[in-house]
Amino acid sequence: MSTVKDQQVIWSKIRDTYQKAQESGSASKFKTSTQILTDQHLHIKFVLRVSDSLRDKPKPPKSSEEQKTWKDPFAPYDEALWVDHLSPTHTLLLNKFNVVAYHVLVVTKQFKHQTDALDLEDLEATWQVIQAVPEGALAYFNCGPESGASQPHKHIQVVPLPLADDPAVIPSPLSQMMDRAWRDSQLHEGATASVHDLPYQNYFSKLSSRTQPNQLISMYKSLLQKCSSGDQPPESYNLLLTREHMVLVPRRKENIGSVGINALGFAGTILVNSKAGLEYIQEQGPIKILEAAGCPWQKSV
Repeated sequence: MSTVKDQQVIWSKIRDTYQKAQESGSASKFKTSTQILTDQHLHIKFVLRVSDSLRDKPKPPKSSEEQKTWKDPFAPYDEALWVDHLSPTHTLLLNKFNVVAYHVLVVTKQFKHQTDALDLEDLEATWQVIQAVPEGALAYFNCGPESGASQPHKHIQVVPLPLADDPAVIPSPLSQMMDRAWRDSQLHEGATASVHDLPYQNYFSKLSSRTQPNQLISMYKSLLQKCSSGDQPPESYNLLLTREHMVLVPRRKENIGSVGINALGFAGTILVNSKAGLEYIQEQGPIKILEAAGCPWQKSV
């Protein structure tokens, strides 16, 4: 685990590198307008970040021709985006295209596929960054073709909390519901639970100030097993990690109408790249969109 001094150094480097990259144009923060939308089904507040520029974000190579011409942006990486080496296996980079200040990427130094499962080294490096952000952070991993992943090279994204400027908006639409489900079930640390009031599969574990990376990998494997079919894990899923919770949401679809959903959607923030997309979310409601993006509960639940 990183020490307090290490955490302060990491956060200082994130801020300094971000400022320099913004000034030089090496990184771009998309101008967005922010709206707060209360879902009428569960009365949860969502943050909608709207920007036409989001259409310019890189897309993963899908066709064989695109895969042939694809260039890995992380190997070699742009030196202007480099923040720090977190370990012998991972480095920390700024997100070149961001809508939230100090958005960083925990990237494997050697190429690994974004479809690979997380390992202990991934979570150790990510946990360092989460602990370094003074007000807390959300780390998320988009895994699989329907998860909203944008790059084939394995990386975990980390954004500072809160995601909304409005203090009335909770950090995640799941957080209060998860805490209630946890209390009602009287579970111990490391156990897994779900919020069945949500119309899509979700599995989570509760963390504490004593949680260590070796416990995180055990939790992750337990959550993955919960939504696996036999020994086969879901092809696509989103993982969300804060100091308080680890959440896994299996996915069946990335694009719902004109709206693309990645892990941030299940943390209460939906990125919107068009007026049509905004109107679609307002008409359908965020929970209905997340329901279509996620996997339905089995009838036995």
